[in-house]
Amino acid sequence: MALEGEEGAPVWARVFAWWLAPAGGLYRAGMALRRRLYEGGVLASRGVPVPVLSVGNLTLGGTGKTPAAAWLVSRLLEAGRRPALVSRGYRGGSPGVTVVGDGKGTALPSPPAGDEAAMLARRFPRVPVLTGAVRADAAERAAREFGADVIVLDDGFQHLALRRDWDLVLVRGERPWGNGRVFPAGALREPLSALRRAGAVLLTGNVAPETRSQVAAIARGVPLFTARMVPEELLDGEGRPAEGLGALRGRRAVAVSGIARPEGFMAILAGLGAEVAEHHAYPDHAAYGAADAARLTESLRRTGADFLLTTEKDAVKLAPLVRGAPLRALRVGFEIGGADALARLVREAASGGRALP
Repeated sequence: MALEGEEGAPVWARVFAWWLAPAGGLYRAGMALRRRLYEGGVLASRGVPVPVLSVGNLTLGGTGKTPAAAWLVSRLLEAGRRPALVSRGYRGGSPGVTVVGDGKGTALPSPPAGDEAAMLARRFPRVPVLTGAVRADAAERAAREFGADVIVLDDGFQHLALRRDWDLVLVRGERPWGNGRVFPAGALREPLSALRRAGAVLLTGNVAPETRSQVAAIARGVPLFTARMVPEELLDGEGRPAEGLGALRGRRAVAVSGIARPEGFMAILAGLGAEVAEHHAYPDHAAYGAADAARLTESLRRTGADFLLTTEKDAVKLAPLVRGAPLRALRVGFEIGGADALARLVREAASGGRALP
């Protein structure tokens, strides 16, 4: 089966990938050995007293795992369950388990909490959100101390140290595998055959026919769904509902983003009719400081824009730094093709599905 190759990549990128190919082979062999050690019981895979549903992917970079985790939490709440969100956290800075949200309306800001965890705790004030390098510790604490009856594990597909009952794997709809090579020669975390472990696969964005056929051929029998990112709500800097989305049409904004794929954010703003005076694009999980705040407020003044417009994830970090400046955050979510069928799979898995190594 042909994968998309390196056509169109710069010569230096192809040479670099070729040069790193032996390291990619070693990484791939190491991942396979690690899996066999877990499957054989040589390395311990811990279970927790409640079902664990994970959201993950096969590649480095953004595919929409956090919006997918939020979608799962919403469906579980609708089903009357008591979910908790668990993740490793990003730049949380605290050893052990960090309670980012206690499920009673109290949430840590970012920092000290990681940006995505802080965002989810603010979005779901009645859902415990815990982070920790040892995710089994965080999951167990969520169940025993906070009364969760199901765990949603963010970025958990390769986390074999915690037993999962079901994995939702996200795949970009276009050029999903990069150059088709395993890290560090490419973007793959695992070989494509790992898709066979998935409980369901979610194809995100514009789905090329060849992507659908590739995934269907690799993961025979695994349910396939599609999802596209859509704007849901416009928030103020504190995460409260602000104007309706229609208020963006014809308004001037200074856009700010620190996400893996800012082009998706910009496309949504264009679709909503916002007039972007400037776009300040930062690296994913950017740690903003006073100099950034000064640059952004100066941009706001210079362009005469109506407000700073950012992502929900960035807003939890920017709001304390730009107090007094008009700030709006765009909340986005997934519109899923076959949502009812996927929600049914989620409910079934949360009621006691198969435990995975």
